[in-house]
Amino acid sequence: MSNLFNKIISDKQFNFQPFEFGGNSGYHVDVKDVDGTRWEFSILHADTNDGKKMKIEETNLPSWIMDLQATLIKVIYEQE
Repeated sequence: MSNLFNKIISDKQFNFQPFEFGGNSGYHVDVKDVDGTRWEFSILHADTNDGKKMKIEETNLPSWIMDLQATLIKVIYEQE
């Protein structure tokens, strides 16, 4: 598993921290929006029965984060 890393995406710094817990693995991600609000969420490796290889776990995220889901997953794949 990769180490902690960060990446600037759409003028915001996203911090990625890998984790493994209870059979799940993925990345804890945090980012601050333009107002200084910190958003935290997880991107999990999906099970093999799912059509997607990774997915964002939380559902109460702003649309600008959800719109970046494919980009965030691509950044993780490039790091792994």
